[in-house]
Formats: sequence, C-alpha cells, structure tokens
Amino acid sequence: MTAMPRRHPRFLASIAALLFAASACVRPAPARQAGQDAPPAAAEQVAAEQAGVSLDDLTSAWRDQAGDSLAFGDLRAPVRVLALVYTSCEATCPLIVADLKRVEASVPPARRADVRFVLVSLDPARDTPGRLAEWAASTRLDPARWSLLAGDADAVRELAATLGVRYQRQADGEMAHTNAITVLDAGGAIAHQQLGLDDADGTVAAVARLLR
Repeated sequence: MTAMPRRHPRFLASIAALLFAASACVRPAPARQAGQDAPPAAAEQVAAEQAGVSLDDLTSAWRDQAGDSLAFGDLRAPVRVLALVYTSCEATCPLIVADLKRVEASVPPARRADVRFVLVSLDPARDTPGRLAEWAASTRLDPARWSLLAGDADAVRELAATLGVRYQRQADGEMAHTNAITVLDAGGAIAHQQLGLDDADGTVAAVARLLR
C-alpha cells in the first residue's frame, strides 16, 4: 500500500482552528450538557480536511490497558471502530460503548478478528492503564478485539481534532464532549462517522461494507 503523506501544515492548521472553535463554544452552564453533539457543519469540515489523510500517520504515543506503548498505526486492522470516552463518565460514554457492542455483535463470528475496537480516553490523567484494564473487565470488553488507549494531552487534542470531536472539562470535573463513533478503513482513513447515540445502523452497515 502506498504510504500516506505525513501531516500537512495546512491540515494541522485547520484542525487546530476547529478544535479552538469547538472548545470556545462549549459552555459549563447547565443549558450546555455534557455530551452535546457537534453541529453537522463540524463533521462536514472534518470530512473535507480528512480527504487522503490516514490516522495511521499520526505519530503520537499511546499506552494501552496492558501498559504497552504503541502508535495508533500499530492497531492496523481491516476495519477499526473507535470512540473517545472516559471511564468515570456515567452519562453518555456507557451508551457509546453499548452502540459499539451492538456493532461488534453484528459482525459474523468468522470475521470478528478483522475488526478492532479502539476506545481513547479523554481523561488520561485519571485513566491509567490499570484503570483502563479494570474498566474493560467490568464492561466485558474482550482484549482480543478491544484496545483502550491513554496518551498525553497533546496526543488527545490531535486525535480529537482530526476526528472533529469537541471536548472540554467542566467545573465539576466531568467532560463535555461530542458523542461520535468513527469507522476507519484498512488504510486508516475515515469511512463513516456516527454523530449521536442509539443510532448505530449506519455504523453497522459501514463495517459490513468494509468487510465484503
């Protein structure tokens, strides 16, 4: 496969601007609840900027629930399904995981090894590898198919901006964030993005299409 170009300056500038705008519009007031979805325009902008860009070209370092260091490209698979969550969330993150489990259950058993599920923490200060491992066990996430990652603040910002995910810590310590599930193809490019919860039909269909 022809290697994707490394991150372009114009691309990095645009995602940085998008993340700045996203953070600026997140309000800690009760009217702005944690988990409010990004406007469709944000997803459209990310889709335009993502043309020809592979997430596997991101060079940030991560640690998984086993404590192993890796780059995002080390998780290559025919299909990857990922979301940004945090383990102390009691509101929307469990619903995101429920949607992901629905996608997992839709994959024929013979093809499940071809689909990798990736959860990236928005709260790496608290989501240590040990905490990620405990949460994976309590939510019954099979380590053969599920990778839970924590990175530094810069790594999280870069990945979130690339995916068009908005997030901001609130005064009570919770995180306001976009509810998004992203499907990557074998080359690490975005093939589908689900914005919102309990609407995984499109994600199920996208995974099935990539597995054909």
